[in-house]
Amino acid sequence: MRRTFGLLLLILPALVQPANAFDRVELVRTYVDRIVANSLDEPDGHQAYFTEIQLLNDFGADFVSAYTKALNAARMRREVSLFEEDPMTGDANRCPIGKVHIADLSRPDTRIMVEARLDLPSCDDGAGGGSQTRLMFILLADDAAGKRFVIDDVLRERADGDWFSLRAALESRADP
Repeated sequence: MRRTFGLLLLILPALVQPANAFDRVELVRTYVDRIVANSLDEPDGHQAYFTEIQLLNDFGADFVSAYTKALNAARMRREVSLFEEDPMTGDANRCPIGKVHIADLSRPDTRIMVEARLDLPSCDDGAGGGSQTRLMFILLADDAAGKRFVIDDVLRERADGDWFSLRAALESRADP
């Protein structure tokens, strides 16, 4: 009995940790995989970005605070959804995502940044060239040793070259 309890104490912490939180690129890859799966638009194929477990394990405190305040304000306004489009890509409807490229762009003099480039093929049976969506995941070290990471913000490059901040959008929606 004690052996089983001791074994459980070793295994349980691993179950509540975010997937690959010690590897910046793999943490981002889990969310990019969800974005790709959601682009397929299959019945019962949607993968949530912001479940309770994901918010508690994969996102930083400031992001979680912005999300919960925006959710509460949406509830007060009697809205049925916090987002009308995909919160990561900004697209309401799109074709399945093609190739994906993920790169750690962090340097000692910058924030921890992992870039994801998503190739969006043309939806018109090959007519047109398609496009590309560029996301920048801003990460924070979540422990004193700086080895465990959480997502602080997700930036999306807009057509005009500016960046859309998901956390700032949530903060702006926090007013009832």
